[in-house]
Amino acid sequence: MSSLARLTVRAWAATLLAACALLPLVESTVWILQAALLLGVQAGVGAAARRVPLARPLTVAAQVVVTLMLLTLLFAREQAVAGLIPGPDALRFFGQLLEQGGQDVNRYAIPAPLSEGIRLMLIGGVLVIGLLVDVLAVTFRSAAPAGLPLLALYSVAAGLTDNGIEWLWFLLAAAGYLMLLLAEGRDRLSQWGRVFAGQPRGRSRETPGGPAPARFG
Repeated sequence: MSSLARLTVRAWAATLLAACALLPLVESTVWILQAALLLGVQAGVGAAARRVPLARPLTVAAQVVVTLMLLTLLFAREQAVAGLIPGPDALRFFGQLLEQGGQDVNRYAIPAPLSEGIRLMLIGGVLVIGLLVDVLAVTFRSAAPAGLPLLALYSVAAGLTDNGIEWLWFLLAAAGYLMLLLAEGRDRLSQWGRVFAGQPRGRSRETPGGPAPARFG
């Protein structure tokens, strides 16, 4: 597996592990399976764009477009153009679902039922965080700042729970971030190894004991 592919997989896993902190907030857990699948497609699009390779802004743009189409296919297929392309009706429907989700969050106690609005908020939020992590850690090769969106995702879960969340979810989120950092560190070390391996190993006009003796006349 190449270093970019390894970073892509670790970014996907780190986002998913941090998203596990949201599991206690709702009754059903089926949403995280859907989020994992869509997140995998999003990461795959980024990996393909980097392999071409496309410029970094174009890579991010491709991921944004595909993510929006995936959400449209899952939530607003009937309102979309050809069931996939988000038009004005689909965007308006997204707004209605988000408004409904906000009302459901305020109405129900935790764990809340998995309404369509809440499901959109959960899956859409995970995809947004996953995109940020992928862009920072893989596209721009800077895994350390990717901890900020992961922390934001964990903090949302912690803030919505009255008694806090279990230490297990924190350990999962931290483990995902550490895996991402280790993958980036391994990639940097391998690049240094290639640099040193490419240096010339011979000595010009030198004997094993030192520089070649001077010649006179």
